[in-house]
Amino acid sequence: MSGCQKPASEISKEQHAEQKVEVIVPDLNQICENLKKEMREMTAQRTTFALEQINQNIRVCLPLISHAEQKKLMDLSNQMYAQFLQIDRTPEQQKAFDEYALDESQYPTIQQSHFEKLHIRDQYLLRHKGQAYIELSDLNIHNISYKRNSQYLAKVFAPYFPEDEKEFMQNLADQNEVPFFNRNTLLISPEEIAQRALFWERYLKKFPKSRFKSDAQYIYDTYRTLLFIGLKDSPVSTTYEDRLDVQPLTLSTIEQLSTQKDSALAVQAGQFLTFIDMPPEQRMKLSHAQESDNAQAQLMKMLNLKSVDLSQKQKRHCFEDAICYVS
Repeated sequence: MSGCQKPASEISKEQHAEQKVEVIVPDLNQICENLKKEMREMTAQRTTFALEQINQNIRVCLPLISHAEQKKLMDLSNQMYAQFLQIDRTPEQQKAFDEYALDESQYPTIQQSHFEKLHIRDQYLLRHKGQAYIELSDLNIHNISYKRNSQYLAKVFAPYFPEDEKEFMQNLADQNEVPFFNRNTLLISPEEIAQRALFWERYLKKFPKSRFKSDAQYIYDTYRTLLFIGLKDSPVSTTYEDRLDVQPLTLSTIEQLSTQKDSALAVQAGQFLTFIDMPPEQRMKLSHAQESDNAQAQLMKMLNLKSVDLSQKQKRHCFEDAICYVS
């Protein structure tokens, strides 16, 4: 029997190894208990590694808590990133950052001369851009800043949320991952605008009691207006005199859309085509417009379209993240 037994030293080593394994098993209760405190204490002196570690702990804890607590954690994650990305620059450092960011977006290989003038935190964040969902955004006019990528909430939080919220967040994140406008110019095709509008129309039908119903309606209304009216520097038409005065890609998209079934947007596409084929007197009568209204105003009344303001002055912001924010 003694020939089959392991030496005492080997047994001791194995027991020691087993003890080590037990020591490194994470205490999930402790991790989740400390999580909110760690998120609140995030500062602009911490590293992206520390931020990623907290995000990993969020993923661990989300399945273990109620939905009410999940929403609180999501709100806290917004605060955490805001604190992490906070930088107090001198006027000279702000100028250097603006010049660097502008050069990087236009000439990615020649901005090294500005780098050494940057705030040390800017130098760190620019070196680690892309980590922990951090990126640069230039949605604001002459104001490039850091932001959290829209996929953060979609990938970290949405998988654990109810189906209506999950679908809202994941689709809005995909749509907002790349800006669809710059200043007053659209950067996506009329076909893409129509597809997005159709998605939000279907979403509102599928989830009529969604927590995000009001936001989904706002996004739907925005894309409807962009499809039929456009933006200041990307207008669908100038006078709406006839089909020749409508942007060709927009016209073909609206014509195709008008043939779809079971869609309020498709009905409006048909109304749009009817409108541009009408003489001016008939348009005014059909749209219940005033004599002073131009063709665009008449069309907006006829289709019940809302004016679109994509500037930072608006109160509701739905085109940067996976959810909407009210300022």
